Amino acid sequence: MRSILLGLACIAGLLAIIGFFGHLQRSFDTVSMGRPVFGMLCVIGVVVAKPIWFRLVFSTVAVASLLSVAYPFLPQDPGSDLRVYSKNLWFANSEIPALVSDIEASRVDAVMLQEVSDENRVILDLLKQSFPHQHFCRFSNWSGIALLSRHPFESAPHCSNWRAVAVAPIRVKNERVWLVSAHIPWPWPHDSSSNETDVERVLAELDGPVVIAGDFNIMPWSGRVGRIASITNTQLAGPVRPTLKFRHLPLPLDFVLAPEGGSTELRPLLGSDHAGILAKLTLWPPKDSQ
Repeated sequence: MRSILLGLACIAGLLAIIGFFGHLQRSFDTVSMGRPVFGMLCVIGVVVAKPIWFRLVFSTVAVASLLSVAYPFLPQDPGSDLRVYSKNLWFANSEIPALVSDIEASRVDAVMLQEVSDENRVILDLLKQSFPHQHFCRFSNWSGIALLSRHPFESAPHCSNWRAVAVAPIRVKNERVWLVSAHIPWPWPHDSSSNETDVERVLAELDGPVVIAGDFNIMPWSGRVGRIASITNTQLAGPVRPTLKFRHLPLPLDFVLAPEGGSTELRPLLGSDHAGILAKLTLWPPKDSQ
C-alpha cells in the first residue's frame, strides 16, 4: 500500500509541476485544473516517503500548489470606483424577468453578458432604459457576447474576430476605462487556440485601465487567467467562488479582473447553469499610496 501511495504522490507531483507551466503550453493549462487534488496527494507523499530530500520535494510542491489555489478564494475589500454585474445567461434561459430585476436592483454601472442567444436576447431590450448604451457581438447563429453600460461609450465599441470578447470604452472619474465582456471556450483539447490568441491581441491594444468580467472556462490559477491579468495589468477581484456545477463538481469559471481588484459576491442562478457575479471594483490605488 505504501508503494502505491508513493507512486500516486510522484505522479501527482509531476502533474502539479507541469500545471505551473500553462503559460507555455495549452495542454499544461488543462493539467493545472487538477492542482488541488495533486497538492493533496503530495501531502500524502510527505507522510509516506522516507528520504528527507524526497519529503522536502513533496512539501515544496504541496505548499506551492495549495497556496496558489487558495489565494483567489480570499476575500478583498470592496471598491467604490465601478460596480459590475457579470452573467453567463445560458442560451435557453427562461427566467429573464427575474434576472432583469436582480440586475437592476444591484445598482451597477455596467453589465457583462455571455451566451446571449436569439431565445434570451430580449434581456437587452428589457435593460435598455437602465443601460441605454449597449454593444452586442454575435459569434454564431445562436449566441454572442454583450456589454451594457449606464455611461456613454467614449468611442466605437468593437468585437474580437473569434468568440472571446466584446470591448467598449467609457469614462469614469474623467478617465477612459475599457469594459470587456469575456467568454473564452474550454481549454485544450477543445480547439480554442485561435480564441485565446485573439483575446490576447485585442487586450494588448487597450490603453488605460481595463475591467474584464465573464466566463473564462478555466480555473483562476491557470496560465490563461495569468496571461490576461499580465497583459491588462489587472488582478482578480475576490473572493472567487464556484459558479458552475459540472456533474455535481463545483467549478470556479467566472471571474472579474480590475486594476486594483475588488470584492465579489455570487448572485442566484436565475434560469442559468452559471451563477452571476456582482463586483465592487477599485480602478486606481489610493492617492496616499501613489
